Amino acid sequence: MDISLAGTRTGEFLLSEAGGERSRELIRIPAGQGVLVAGTLLKADNSVSATGADAVKVLYGAVDTGTDDDALPVKGAAVARDAEVFGEKLVWADGVSADQKLLAALSLAESGIVTRWTEQPIASNAADHLVFVDAPLIGTAGEPLGIVAHVKDVFGALVTGSTVSVTLAKATGPGNLAGGGAKAAVGGVITWDAATLSAAGDYTLKVTAADLDEAASETITIAAT
Repeated sequence: MDISLAGTRTGEFLLSEAGGERSRELIRIPAGQGVLVAGTLLKADNSVSATGADAVKVLYGAVDTGTDDDALPVKGAAVARDAEVFGEKLVWADGVSADQKLLAALSLAESGIVTRWTEQPIASNAADHLVFVDAPLIGTAGEPLGIVAHVKDVFGALVTGSTVSVTLAKATGPGNLAGGGAKAAVGGVITWDAATLSAAGDYTLKVTAADLDEAASETITIAAT
């Protein structure tokens, strides 16, 4: 007996869909992507979504797109809306993390495609980016601004275990920033109570840390003393 090693069978990832096959649509898939199996995550242009972060549909059945990028697009079908899919039966690239799978599920949900799991991936709560949570829009030269920033994970949750060193600096503006610089996060929170700007004008501030996406403040208008 022959045993297929082709991966997920046509529609095998699909748990439920809207009546009358309203969930599916015929698509044209860009050539040159090789053999794509059922359950492959696709972007809006029907190319493969490498991590799933920008996935909006799921390939319904296997399609051979060949290796020539200049060839004509290949016909296929995809689940594009109003459906439930089995997360473990979707096609995940090697090395895709639990966080990336959860982000892919969120992206699919925007198309009305709900991902169900036998074992729900667990978010890592790893530090990903910085955000300003308290920065005034107005102030007075030489008076403390009370700047607060948070360390967030990829889903926007506070990383309460983070002690990363975060630096507050002036991004734009005519005067100087005092009381900024590097401070260690405490429970993912960094506070610069004594930060001041020296002269009247419009400023923006920024917070940076190694390996994290930085954040820029909104414009802060400082009045003369």
